[in-house]
Parts: sequence; C-alpha cells; structure tokens
Amino acid sequence: MPVVRDLVKVPKEFMKLHKDVFLTADLFFVNKIPFFLTLSHVIYFMAVNHLHDLKVESIFKAFKEIYVYYLHRGFRIVTVHADAEFEPLKLMIEALPGGPRVNLASKGEHVPEIERRIRVVKERTRSARHAMPFTRIPKLLMIHTVIKSVKLLNYFPPKGGILDSISPMTIMSGETLDYKKHLSLQIGEYCQVHEEDTPRNSQIARTKGAIALGPSGNLQGGYQFMALDTGKKITRYSWDAIPMPDTVIARVNELGRDQPEQLVFTD
Repeated sequence: MPVVRDLVKVPKEFMKLHKDVFLTADLFFVNKIPFFLTLSHVIYFMAVNHLHDLKVESIFKAFKEIYVYYLHRGFRIVTVHADAEFEPLKLMIEALPGGPRVNLASKGEHVPEIERRIRVVKERTRSARHAMPFTRIPKLLMIHTVIKSVKLLNYFPPKGGILDSISPMTIMSGETLDYKKHLSLQIGEYCQVHEEDTPRNSQIARTKGAIALGPSGNLQGGYQFMALDTGKKITRYSWDAIPMPDTVIARVNELGRDQPEQLVFTD
C-alpha cells in the first residue's frame, strides 16, 4: 500500500516555550495485567505500556521508551513525580542523559493527577469491554482495549490544555484523527482478513476469521487482529467486517477461559 504521511506542524513557539516537561507516572492493573501510565503537565499527553512483569528493569525500560519519545519530539523530561513505590527506579532514571529529577510522594500519599487519569482510562476501558458480546475477554484483546482507550483520549484537546485546537497526540506526533486509519473498525469487531493480495491457484484459504485490535500505527494504515485459530496477534491491510456469529463468540470465550468474566481493576 502507498505510504502517506500528512502531519500537522505545531507552532515552534509552543515547542520552545514548553520544551521542559513535568511528568507524572503510576502503575495500574486490569484483570491482574500490569500497565505503566505516564501523563505530562501542560501537554496532557498520556503514554501507556503493557508490562510483562513487575521487575524494576521492565518498568525502567518502559519509562526509557517514553523518555526517548519525548526527546525525539524536542521535549525534555526534567521532573518525574511518582509514588514512593518507585524508589528503586529513582537512581536509574536520574542517571539518564539530561538527568530528570525524580520527586517521590511521601509514604501513604498519592499523585492526584495521574490517579485521576487512571480512573478515566478505567472508565473508557469498562465502556469498551461492555460493548463486546463476549463473556470472557482474552488477555491479548484486553491489553489492546486499554491501549486504544488511552490513544483515543490523546486525540482530543483536553480541558485546561495550552492549545484548545491541537490534541496531545498532534503535539507529540503531528498526527490527527483519521477515520480510515483509526476508526474504520471498532475494537472487538469480527472480520475476515485477507491472507494474500496476489493471485494464486492453491486450495489454501484466502481469508481467516479474526477480531480487530486496533490500528497497527504504521503509515500504510494496517490494522492488528487477534487470529481466531491461534489467538495470536497478526497485522493485515485488507479485510471484510461481517456480522458476528455465535460460533465466533464461543471461540473468543474459549480463548479467554483463563480470564475473569468481570473486569477487575487494582492499583
């Protein structure tokens, strides 16, 4: 597919005025799946990372990815505000180039800005989950439901932000919300994805059943799916959205048999 890149330019004056970023960070869990969420002041950009475990190295790796992402956009994280639980990360973060200062809340205290934003993410995740016809949500689908909830929040200018006409996502990437790229499929929607675009004469099936997970993020406009036969993530560029039969619902419930029926949120 052709690569199209149509980015919005953010005023240089804004970038220069707000190049120093104050960041808040915290962890939360959905069905015992850990996520690392950060929120920047003024810009109000949220970044979420799914964590495979709660080792210090894994959390630091997630933070470093975010730190580098801000640097590439011309911003520099100068202060990180987090709970006292992040004490093991303090020296590792402050040793990064530019040395962001880590400000830890006292024991028993919390960081209200990030706590409030986590509640919003949970509300959006709960809403997306209840729009799906499944009784159990596979872990892969749950992870992408959280990630997409955060991404969609970033596409709209927040109340109290510096620019009321430019979203946090546009400030950080230059991208704007595009229906074909970001909204043509709802998360959890059933599709028959096309396996190949080139003509062939073999008896191998040309499509397979899959559940939409969200845009892949590449410039070609591909989508990520959960394949119903393997339960694994795949990326495809062509598909047909069709009504969901009971057999597909049963298959998704089977893939999520190790997950609880109701969402469980913890901090």
